[in-house]
Amino acid sequence: MTRGRLTRAAAGEFARHGYAGTSLQVVCKEAEVSMGALTFHFRAKSDLAEAVAEAAVAETGAVVAEAKGCGGDPLAAMSGLACELARLLARSPAVRAIVRLEEERIIAAGGWQAAWEPAVRAMLECARRRNELTAAIEVETVVQLAAHLLNGTAVTLHARPETDEVGALAHIWAAVMQGIRASAAAAN
Repeated sequence: MTRGRLTRAAAGEFARHGYAGTSLQVVCKEAEVSMGALTFHFRAKSDLAEAVAEAAVAETGAVVAEAKGCGGDPLAAMSGLACELARLLARSPAVRAIVRLEEERIIAAGGWQAAWEPAVRAMLECARRRNELTAAIEVETVVQLAAHLLNGTAVTLHARPETDEVGALAHIWAAVMQGIRASAAAAN
C-alpha cells in the first residue's frame, strides 16, 4: 500500500518535472508518508524510477492484452491499439513518466515501446499475410511510424496537457490507413 502510493506520487512528479526536477520530499508529501518509509521501500531515487517504469509497462501490457489481434481487421485493430496507447498516455502519469525517464536516459530506452511494439508488428504482419497491407509498405515502416506518433503524442501532452491528442491521433491514423490499406481488388 505504501509502496504503491509512493510509486503513484513519483510517477506524477517524474512525468511533470523529470528525474532531476523531482524532489523526494515532494514525493513523500504527495504520498503522505515519511522519508523513512520511502527509503524503506526504495534505497535510491533510481529504484523509485524503475518501480514507476515497471508500473507503466504493466499498465501498457493490460491495454495491449485487450487489443484485438488478427481475428477481425488487423489494420483497424492496430490503429485502435495506437489510439488506446495515446489514451493511456493522456491518463497515466506512470506511462508519461516512463517516456520521459527513457528520454532523459535515466532508465533503459525502449521499455515502454517494447511493451506494445510486438502486438503492433503482429497485427501488421497479419495484415501482410492477408494481403490487406499495400505491397509497397514495409511492416517496419508502420511500426516506426507508430513509435514516432506515440512519442510525439507524449511530447505534446507534456507541453499542452489540455489538448485532445487522442482525437488528433485518430485523425492521423485514419489518413495513414488510406495509404497503407490495400484496395479490395488487390487483397483478393
